[in-house]
Amino acid sequence: MEKEEFEEIIERTLENIPEKFKNKLDNLSIVVEENELRYTGNQGNAKDRRITLGLYQGLPITQRAGKRQMLPDKITIYKKAIESTSRSPEEIAITTRRVVLHELGHYFGLGEDKLDELGY
Repeated sequence: MEKEEFEEIIERTLENIPEKFKNKLDNLSIVVEENELRYTGNQGNAKDRRITLGLYQGLPITQRAGKRQMLPDKITIYKKAIESTSRSPEEIAITTRRVVLHELGHYFGLGEDKLDELGY
């Protein structure tokens, strides 16, 4: 999939989140890493390794105090990783949307357990 088409999926996902959340997005950068494959888990044991599809870096808004200036939070979406785990363009779109929403959940202070419960 071309990068522009992939980015369009991300843009549509962001456009379709509810206004009450969209209005709280501030000082957030979303980038696409096209070629990198990152893994989590035990690097020495292939069974325990999982491909990283997205990564949130920053301080969730639920943990911020005051109005002090901070560096932008960053969400990285790993295009190659999503493509490698998908079998069709439709599956790429579904997975990309889920990953973007998952990482936004971290931005809003949700942990892995809650995101799993919500299906993200």
